[in-house]
Amino acid sequence: MPWTIIPRKEAYKWNEKLKNTDAPFYQYPYYVSSEYSNTFAKAVFIIYTEDEKEIAYAAIIEIGFSLFKVGVIDSGPILLHDNVDLANIVEALKTFAKEKGYMHLQVRPPFGSLLHAILKIDNSFESKLYFPFHQKVEFDSNIYNKPEKDLLAGFKLQCRRKIVLAGRLPYKFFKVEDEKTLADIRKVFKEVTTTKGYGFLPFKIYEAIYKEGKKYNLCDFYAVYLNDALVNVALIVKDARSFYHYTSALVVKGYKANESPPAKLHFFIMQDYFYSEHKDYYNISFGGSDNLLRFKELFNPVEIERPPYYTFTIKKGLLKLLSKSSTNNAARLRRFLKTISNPFMQSFLFCIIQLHLYI
Repeated sequence: MPWTIIPRKEAYKWNEKLKNTDAPFYQYPYYVSSEYSNTFAKAVFIIYTEDEKEIAYAAIIEIGFSLFKVGVIDSGPILLHDNVDLANIVEALKTFAKEKGYMHLQVRPPFGSLLHAILKIDNSFESKLYFPFHQKVEFDSNIYNKPEKDLLAGFKLQCRRKIVLAGRLPYKFFKVEDEKTLADIRKVFKEVTTTKGYGFLPFKIYEAIYKEGKKYNLCDFYAVYLNDALVNVALIVKDARSFYHYTSALVVKGYKANESPPAKLHFFIMQDYFYSEHKDYYNISFGGSDNLLRFKELFNPVEIERPPYYTFTIKKGLLKLLSKSSTNNAARLRRFLKTISNPFMQSFLFCIIQLHLYI
């Protein structure tokens, strides 16, 4: 049977269906359809069935258009049953990619998926990633669920000290549930972008992910206030087993450096999800500034290399021609984007960067 496109109205039901699987958040419609929703990038959801039985699911990121359109499956497809014919699933996926007119299809199956073995021996796939723009991290940094005493003891001494010192100030830590706080969050992201020059995505993308994910208990903002002013915020995205630090912002206002709230905020988040929702692990890998990387190391996360991408090339000559210069030029465009403060221009240039990588 062929892969078929799931109608958009039906696709959102998979936010609930995927909770019964090990699918990472990358494959959930609430996330993919919110981050990739513009002129040059969109989400497509597909299903593979046999005898009217749903066998596998995938979310595809489509970037570009016409001759230059490509498909990316990150952490999928998701197998919904055991003892299925994996070779048929892969062959049908290649047929789908050809019929959609993709220049190429990039597939990264989830950790431990049986699809890795099939893709490795399929000579029509290369173990290569041509355009890495959509790739956020190459390694996952995980903190695993354990009793609270052991969890805290596993952090570095400096981290535990930061948590203690932050506890001496009248910070208020909570999960966001109201529009007023969301408005404050929007202002904080704008302030941090302006004063520190951080290259966030346009805030409307974070807001869309949050609002869509919140409908299914798959996304939360956590906020920290000091003297009625918002000073720290973190956006958390979730799947059935885990939760991820997606982005965060910090304003240094009203406290000393050694009393800053992020360490305590992350511990607060872990306490909530580990002991209330019984999640297995916290992935803190997103975010790449030097300061943030050093901060993450304070929690002693376990670093795990992510699985490779497998690329099925359909328009080989065109791909070879275009792949030579795109990455370096896109890197320059990304640096320029960080200097733009106007939200409309940020959104526009974000789309241009995505397009540039594929043409």
